Amino acid sequence: MDLRREHDIEQLRRIALAQQVQIEQLLRVLQAKCEELEAFKGDPKELQRTLALVESLTKKQQEVASAAAGEPAANLRKKRKQRERFGPNQQPDLISEERLFELDEPDRVCPCCGGELCPIKEQFEESELIDVIEVSYRVVKVKQQKYSCRCGGALETAPGPERAAKGGRYSLDFAIKVAVDKYLDHLPLARQERILRRHGLVVTTQTLWDQLELLARRLGSANVALFAHALSSGVIGLDQTSWKRLDGKLDKPWQMWCITAPGVVCHRIRNNKGKDTFNELVGRYHGIIVCDALKTHEAGARDGPGIVLAACWAHVFRKFEEAEPDHPEANLALGWIRELYV
Repeated sequence: MDLRREHDIEQLRRIALAQQVQIEQLLRVLQAKCEELEAFKGDPKELQRTLALVESLTKKQQEVASAAAGEPAANLRKKRKQRERFGPNQQPDLISEERLFELDEPDRVCPCCGGELCPIKEQFEESELIDVIEVSYRVVKVKQQKYSCRCGGALETAPGPERAAKGGRYSLDFAIKVAVDKYLDHLPLARQERILRRHGLVVTTQTLWDQLELLARRLGSANVALFAHALSSGVIGLDQTSWKRLDGKLDKPWQMWCITAPGVVCHRIRNNKGKDTFNELVGRYHGIIVCDALKTHEAGARDGPGIVLAACWAHVFRKFEEAEPDHPEANLALGWIRELYV
């Protein structure tokens, strides 16, 4: 039968349904043959080489099934996700200002009669513009007024601008910008130095580092308070990693200890990751500490009666994952841990 010349819809439907049954049978036979071939050759890639063929046949089978149900083939294509919003993004956090642009005096001449062009009351062409005001640096000549009493018994000086250090040359705002650019926007000090030079400010990376140190000293009390806040949580995370020494010594690297709680991350640099350091940082803590299963942690927890250690499942998973190539039964534990994470 020439299907291209057949006009009986019911006849075409019966043929399509028959072809669908045949394709499904062929797919089952092909899948079984692929699995048999894979087991025979011991090559998992053998099955992968036939997946494209199986996928192609499956797609054709779906097209036949849709045609038999009277569904247009065009509906099989994945529909493009509709855009949820159109137009420019709203900017509620930006300062909004209004600027009036007027014609210069020489341009206020009618091109038709040469008369004067007069403004039309309350008639404007309005639009929005996102603009940038570039950061600028300047030398501020500070003059703090002095005051005295006629009696000669008092001499007062008006307070000046706040500086990063008392008597220092750089303002507190300058130090804060250096810190924000480095730690929030990840701009190294050497890169900041080049940017500042483009703005006309000649400064060294050592000077920028000094501003960060001054700022860190001012924030010392906040640092202590954040650490105390972290230890007030019922469950905390603890980890440490090696940290390159900055004092020129060639012995063991420093250890950066990290204590985390909901919304808080605290770091402490110490010489080692031993039991004494563990006790110094969290020895008085009461609650659960999620950490590596280090012997020093276990020893430190024994000295702190309020501490309960909870080993990190990521490390447990890694051990089973490393064992899996030689011990396939490790897949059982890997599956359980995946379910636990879900």
